[in-house]
Amino acid sequence: MEKSLHHVADLPETDRSMVEKLVGHTLQKDDVIYIAALGVAAEPEEAQRTAAWNELESIIAETQRNAEKSGLPSEQIDALIDAECAAVRYGHSA
Repeated sequence: MEKSLHHVADLPETDRSMVEKLVGHTLQKDDVIYIAALGVAAEPEEAQRTAAWNELESIIAETQRNAEKSGLPSEQIDALIDAECAAVRYGHSA
């Protein structure tokens, strides 16, 4: 899996504009963008599934650490996640 972490404040304006179009809303300078490209295999072997699960748990832990740093209450973070999921599922802007 290819992945990268970008601070919005460090992005050139053209890149920031493209990312804003992808996520469907304006980004704040203190936002962080995490990008992961996931490949899909037909039937992964047990070792591949275990490695993928471990990597996913690592991503979740990193996301939790970033959420804790934000200082937002968990309810507000959950609401933001729900809004973004709805935007992706139903094509709505959050």
